[in-house]
Amino acid sequence: MIAFRLFHFYSYDKNPSVVFTLSNDSASVSVDATHGGRLASLVIHGKEVLLSHSPDDMTLTWGCYPMVPYAGRVRFGVVRSNNVDFQLPLTLPPHAAHGTVFAQSWNVVDVTASSVDLQTDLGLQWPFGGSVSQRIELEETHIHLELCITAGDRAMPAQVGWHPWFCKPSRASLIFESMLQRDEHGIATTIRKRTDAINVDDCFINPLVPLSLTVNDIDLVLSSDCSHWVVYDLPTNSTCVEPQSGAPNEINDSPVILAPGESLTKWFDIAWTGRLIH
Repeated sequence: MIAFRLFHFYSYDKNPSVVFTLSNDSASVSVDATHGGRLASLVIHGKEVLLSHSPDDMTLTWGCYPMVPYAGRVRFGVVRSNNVDFQLPLTLPPHAAHGTVFAQSWNVVDVTASSVDLQTDLGLQWPFGGSVSQRIELEETHIHLELCITAGDRAMPAQVGWHPWFCKPSRASLIFESMLQRDEHGIATTIRKRTDAINVDDCFINPLVPLSLTVNDIDLVLSSDCSHWVVYDLPTNSTCVEPQSGAPNEINDSPVILAPGESLTKWFDIAWTGRLIH
């Protein structure tokens, strides 16, 4: 069946939201353009797989939102470029985290029966200018997410990623070749080590198997062209499996530098089987 779209307004808090809902025979996804251009809901075969918003939730802890122009934590919120230090907002004091666009409103560029295109600048908190565009496509067996960050009139470090808050899975297959050692502040370093048990907040490299979760009886398979994955499994009600184009603090440790007008594009797919898992 051809997917359809539903455009509507509602309110999480005092600010009205612009939300698009894309649906087909197997799934529906709600895209909240107002609250960070995030997936506010992903319902598959009638089962919600993402943590939805409630009035007490922080902006950081629900749905699935883009992390741009940096992903994960930045040590003490300082980014260095050409030997000059710039202070970023301390989202998770004493560190910056998850970029500058997860809480701001995105512009709606285009909506079709099965896709939404959004765009926003990187905000005044990012000292280099630039912009990011996002495409969300709903297919019968998966949702395809794509981010493209573009430098403005000056060169800048750049990184992208996604932060999905999945409802707590009953099963997970997350096996990687290696992980990055954390420093005394809990920030990933560039030192690789053998993979430990995945039960905290670590950055991993090179999946050895298809990454999969069973969430509310729905079997999910995650894939991306991103090089790193952060797994956050501390909450009792959720697990985050976050594809990132680089490790936390990589915009300082080994940054990708975009020339003026240059872009970096990455994708993330969440796929599911054709029926409920029993």
